[in-house]
Amino acid sequence: MPDLVKIKPDLFPRLYDAFLHDDDPLSDETDWRNVFDYQWKKDEDHTGYALIEDDKVIGMMAMAFSERLIDGQTHKFCNLHTWWVHEDHRGRSLAMLRPLLGLEDYTITHFTPCDRIRAVTQRLGFVELSLEMKVLLPIRPYGPARTAQVLFDGEFDSSTLSDHDRKILHDHQPYRVENIVIKDGETYCYVLYTAVERYRVRYCHIQYISNRSLYAQAETAVRAALMQRHKVWFVVLEARLVQDLTFRRSFNFWAPAHAVFRPANNISAHQVDNLYSDVVMLRLAIMPHVSHELRKLIRRWLPGGDSVLSH
Repeated sequence: MPDLVKIKPDLFPRLYDAFLHDDDPLSDETDWRNVFDYQWKKDEDHTGYALIEDDKVIGMMAMAFSERLIDGQTHKFCNLHTWWVHEDHRGRSLAMLRPLLGLEDYTITHFTPCDRIRAVTQRLGFVELSLEMKVLLPIRPYGPARTAQVLFDGEFDSSTLSDHDRKILHDHQPYRVENIVIKDGETYCYVLYTAVERYRVRYCHIQYISNRSLYAQAETAVRAALMQRHKVWFVVLEARLVQDLTFRRSFNFWAPAHAVFRPANNISAHQVDNLYSDVVMLRLAIMPHVSHELRKLIRRWLPGGDSVLSH
């Protein structure tokens, strides 16, 4: 009978050898260790659960716990990821669900479930989380955006950020994320984003915006700066996170992935982002295997659209 044990740092080498070493060709051992040994504050004393039988790892369900300040209140989140069970022991996978039932105060997310896992979580009360994406195409800055200061890592002093924003920046420093500060006099907007290079689709994915009004004012300048810096043809955001903003030269695209979440304490979908999750920590692609579909859409907007995704 397999034992269900908590994942702690000393177990990581066995997890890596059993499964993680060849799960993602773009993530090395250091990347994975940072995913499991994250250093920010959490109430739980583990980062998930593993199934052990005869001293061998036969399954795992990783968890990233975090606390988020939303509308002045602290909310607990748990991001499920890397849910794996050896094919000879698939019948044991339900054993790892028991700990989820005790996380009543946590909003639980799973951004990358396979069809089987998604069906299982939905039976536990999870609901689908929209992955409609706002795709932003090249544009010249106009209006107030033309004079906005867009500062990248190394060009701004993090001590000028609020405690809340500085914590987000500090917590994500071990990961391959990028940061921007938009300045307008004494007002600023902190933006965290990832530069995604997977499945022949290269783009910048904006993950966090601290000051929506200033971001909206400077958005075209930020878009142009990102495209120039990373040599990409588009920038994306989750549409649910920017429902109140209007973007010129953009279109909506429904990503094929099927994220799920189980909200707690009145958390709504528009309050759920990708921070403190595998999507950010591993720079995962929300829009995999969509080169053909995107090419058709971009062809409508850009000259030479057929070559946009081939670089």
